[in-house]
Amino acid sequence: MVVIHIVLFQFQSGLATEVVDQACKSVLALKHRCIHPHTGNPYIVSFRGGKDHSPENKQHGISHGFVAEFESLADRDYYVSQDPVHLGLGKELDPLVEKVLVVDLTGDVV
Repeated sequence: MVVIHIVLFQFQSGLATEVVDQACKSVLALKHRCIHPHTGNPYIVSFRGGKDHSPENKQHGISHGFVAEFESLADRDYYVSQDPVHLGLGKELDPLVEKVLVVDLTGDVV
């Protein structure tokens, strides 16, 4: 079962552009840095993201979004609760982020 993991950030106001850009690069690097504990290989199927460019004006402060795809709920669960690389980056980003929204989707939306 494919799991789509969507993460939306509102960064703290006043951060330098370079700080936000580096944070985003670090998030996207998770695709290659997160290694499955049993296979020894990267396990995130795909990972995309970046700065919002929507003209709809409905972001409510959210400025950046990221979408990761996992092959299974087990892989997603490992990522969010045990992966040391992901958890470590979360601690690094915590002081930079004012708001985080996370939504996970599986299968068809009904």
